[in-house]
Amino acid sequence: MRVPHWLLLLLTPLLAGWSQGTYIWQSDALLNRQTRRQELRQLRQHGMTYLMVGLNGAQVRNPSTPGALRALVQQAHTNGQQVILLLGDPAWITPKGRPQVLALIQRFRDLPLDGVHLDLEVEQLGWPVPASRLQQWIATVQAAREASPWPLSLSVHPRWFEPATSAEMPSSPCVPCALKGVDSIDLMLYQRNAKRVSERTLAIAKRWPQLSFRLAQSVEPGLPATESWRGSTASQLQTQVRQWRDRLSPAGIGGVDWQDWASYPKDR
Repeated sequence: MRVPHWLLLLLTPLLAGWSQGTYIWQSDALLNRQTRRQELRQLRQHGMTYLMVGLNGAQVRNPSTPGALRALVQQAHTNGQQVILLLGDPAWITPKGRPQVLALIQRFRDLPLDGVHLDLEVEQLGWPVPASRLQQWIATVQAAREASPWPLSLSVHPRWFEPATSAEMPSSPCVPCALKGVDSIDLMLYQRNAKRVSERTLAIAKRWPQLSFRLAQSVEPGLPATESWRGSTASQLQTQVRQWRDRLSPAGIGGVDWQDWASYPKDR
């Protein structure tokens, strides 16, 4: 049974320590004033209140984008939803590319956004990851944190927070040690085994109590069936979210975010 919109709004303050979100790389419907209301309503009906909104190159260059983002934030806030600017290009990790992400933060800094989220995966530039690239990534994160007027959050593979990392890569810098001041970290723990996901998330939270974590999960069709919840119905996913909330929120986990909204099932 779908929870009525009015009831979701009433429940939001009661669940302030836990929220459900999604990566929205295709944001045309949210930036278009003619489709924005319906898109926000659909997101809300599926429990999405933590909206990470990405921009493509054309949107970044469009002079109307800042105004559209401002209008989106205002309307989302009336629905009890947050809007986080989603930035994700691994080229920005390097010293050469770093000024580009800082320029984007500067361009939109006057908007009343709820945060900025960096999805800069060091693994996308090749594996194994040399210590020098991790240092470059850390430098980019630190520069973005200093430049951002909003809270900063990140998407990071869980390997950098688990004990095996130090044994496999003894020369690598301590990633968690360098993330002090980051508002929230999405653990990209793409695994279909829900019990194992909970166990690993709780172990990481216990190991690094000074950090704040969220759980990232995938519904993408291009991933192996063992790593993606593709094929599940929205009702099945929401049942799983409730189970994760009951188990993870007492440990301080802030919520679960789905990668991504375009692939999320829209059944009722």
